[in-house]
Amino acid sequence: MSFIRAHKIEIGIFFLALLVRLFYFGLALQAHDWNLIATSRGADGYFSISQNVLRGNGFSSESVAPFTPNSFRVPLQPYFLAWSAEIFAGSYWFPLILTLLISCFIPLIAMRLARHLSSSKAIVFGTGIFLSLEPLSILHSILFYSEPLFMLFFFLSLLYLFKYFERKNFIHLIFSSAFLGFATLTRPTTEYLPIIIAAIIIWEARTHLTKDVWVRTGAYLLVFFIVLAPWLYRNKVQFGVFALTPQTGVNLYANLLPSVLSIENGTSFGAEYTKLKAQGVSGPNQTDVAEAQDYTNRALPLLLEHPISLALTAGTVEIAFFTHDGVLEMLKLVGVKPDISLGTPALFLLLHDPLKLLWFMGHYLRSPIILVLLARIIWIIVTLCFFVGAVRFIRKEGLTPYAVTMLVAILYLALTTIIIGFTVTGRYRLPAEAIIIPFALYGLLYLKTLWHQSR
Repeated sequence: MSFIRAHKIEIGIFFLALLVRLFYFGLALQAHDWNLIATSRGADGYFSISQNVLRGNGFSSESVAPFTPNSFRVPLQPYFLAWSAEIFAGSYWFPLILTLLISCFIPLIAMRLARHLSSSKAIVFGTGIFLSLEPLSILHSILFYSEPLFMLFFFLSLLYLFKYFERKNFIHLIFSSAFLGFATLTRPTTEYLPIIIAAIIIWEARTHLTKDVWVRTGAYLLVFFIVLAPWLYRNKVQFGVFALTPQTGVNLYANLLPSVLSIENGTSFGAEYTKLKAQGVSGPNQTDVAEAQDYTNRALPLLLEHPISLALTAGTVEIAFFTHDGVLEMLKLVGVKPDISLGTPALFLLLHDPLKLLWFMGHYLRSPIILVLLARIIWIIVTLCFFVGAVRFIRKEGLTPYAVTMLVAILYLALTTIIIGFTVTGRYRLPAEAIIIPFALYGLLYLKTLWHQSR
């Protein structure tokens, strides 16, 4: 009972997250005729690979032979689905339950991160409540995408890094590195982040920069490499390339390049992608690591030929990273779909044809689709508060190692999203939300204080 009394708010937030997710899952399941796989499988190929793993067809995505080894996806999410399903005789209910529970624990872990930024209960508990109710978090709690498992490993890595900053216990640094390696084997976005974290470790110890610090930093990088090594070796054996995934090259050529060309030529992303596909670009799940370098070599010169369009694309992606709400995807899963599409990013439409955007908004004024607009406004406010909070925190509290790590992680995730181009969605911001929200609440409390002082 003493544990419950001491953690009653955390327990309440966990059950709030659980109830909201169960309610939404019920709506989605009903919309898909009570078919779990149709509801939760997603479109990223993780489910297909897990099916082949279960059936003994290896790490492949084809539904029929020959089962060509897949190198586009990294291994942990498909194996997580396959191994947990195998416990229940091949049923995917157990992976669904685990994914849902992981999603419910994420707000609690985010609260632990927030405590390293501020002791304010409004910020700590506000972070937990916000993430419990945030639409994208709810959506991804019932899909077989990699985000929940990735966030679990990623946030645990940050927590152990913060413990190291506090206590200088070497084992915490090792755990942090290992969890970041597991996160990278779940979603490869973070494959270069350890180099930046290593620089932060050295910076944090700058006043006592001993040989021991350098050894520990080297061990941090080594453990990360050891965690990745089996998969790197597998790709070397299977494809002759010592690489994690072909995603960078594919995204540069198949996502960023058509986005840039659509601005340059005044067309749409779809039209430019169709042209590139006609030239032989493989679909994502059909691309292997051996092809990735060729895509990179083809994409970079073409991108650099259009610097202004590239800058406009990058700016649009960054705005979308922070402000994309994800409510439309959430509504689609429960059967609520728009009857018309903007066909271009809303920001471009606002600049070039604001009347069309206003008509679109009016068209959906009495539809659930209007929730998309409301959620977008909320995320614009959150973004503005985040930047205010970040600046205010640095000016008041200084560059603490916790704040630096959190801000650098957000910047890293935001910048690496640029290669996605106009295919960016709110899911790319999901791993950053747990560290965006505490700063946003810090900024909101500061603005509230200014407002009271002005009165």
